[in-house]
Parts: sequence; structure tokens; C-alpha cells
Amino acid sequence: MKSNYEWKGNHAMTSQSLMNTAYTKLRERIVSGSLMPGTLLSENELAEELQMSRTPIRNAITHLESEGFVVSLKNRGVLVKEVSGKEMLDMYEAMMSLLVYAIDVKNERNNSIDMKRLEECLERQFEAERAEDYFTYIQNTLLFNRVIVSSINNHAMIAIMDAYVDKIAMASYINYKLTPHIKHYSANKLNKSIYDALLAGNDEEARQIVKDAYVYVRGRVFDNGRF
Repeated sequence: MKSNYEWKGNHAMTSQSLMNTAYTKLRERIVSGSLMPGTLLSENELAEELQMSRTPIRNAITHLESEGFVVSLKNRGVLVKEVSGKEMLDMYEAMMSLLVYAIDVKNERNNSIDMKRLEECLERQFEAERAEDYFTYIQNTLLFNRVIVSSINNHAMIAIMDAYVDKIAMASYINYKLTPHIKHYSANKLNKSIYDALLAGNDEEARQIVKDAYVYVRGRVFDNGRF
């Protein structure tokens, strides 16, 4: 017969597992745009759909709220939040700054960028465009940036980038769905230019391309009325 301590430990583990399941499923739906910003979620409905009690649902929502994906509204439910134009630009500027810094110091530290992985990311971006698979395209665009930052082995910087990836992917994909009249997939040309400059050993050109990219994205955000 199991002791109470063991039972409590297993029970806690089960509750944690259920919370993780609920969190993962809800986060995936939000990031992929299946649950659009402005959608109101009900704890009761989610519990019924996922076949679990409200406790793990509530804990998952608390986690998502701490990450800025949702906000709880008293007596109304849980609202899926929009990523504002300002928030998007702030995250993108931070990411571009990490890229510029990584390119700046990699030679000083005798580090090198994994050009094969960069090329693979580029190939997947172009394949995704041909397949009209925007979500895969944006994921590999962000992975391209991560490969560059990873080259200097700064785990804190990688963690910062990883914290932004899903929100940027979410905002980009939703913008894609809402603005079909606007030309997308612009990062294919951008990343190809960065890749070519790095491959040629022209770090200064690569840095300038990254800086110019932020100016371009900022202009697009303003032109689209996101502020």
C-alpha cells in the first residue's frame, strides 16, 4: 500500500502534467492563430473540451497570462491578447540588436556562424513560400536569426530571443491572415542578403543589412496603421 506522501507526490505530478497539457495546447492554438486576438475563452468550456477539471485549465491560463498571451477579465472570461505594433517593434528591434552584436563580436572571440544551418533555414523559407506555408516560413526566418546569435554562445541572449520567438511568429502570422493584399515573405530576400554577406566575409555589410531591415519593418508597421 502506498503512503500518503507517495500518493500526494503522484497526485501533484498528475496535476502538473494536466496543466502542461492544457498550457501547451492553448499556447499552440494562440500562436498559430487558431485562437485569434479578441477571442473570449471560458474555463468551463475548455475543461470540457480537454476533458479535465478547471484547476489545470486555470493554472495554464495563469501561465499564459504571465507571458502576455491572454488577460483574465472579471466575470467575462479570458481574452486572447493582441500583440500591439509597439510591442512587435520593440521585440524586433531587440532581436536585430542581438544579431548586430553577435556579428560584431564573433571574430573577436574566434567564433564562427554555422553557415550550413543558415543555408538550411534559407532553403526551408523558400520552400515554405512556394508551398504558401507562411507559418513554416516565419518559423525558419526566426531560426535563421537564432543561429547567428547562437554563434557567440551567450545563453542569456539566446533566452531573450527565445522569449520573443512565439510572439513574433504569432503577430506575423495573424498580420498575414488579415492583410492578404500586402506582399509577404520579405525576409527571404533579407536573410539571403545577410547570408551572402556573411559567406563573403563582409561582416560590415551584414550588420548594415540588419540595421536597414529594422528601418524597413518600422515603416511597414506605421504604414499599416499598427500604431
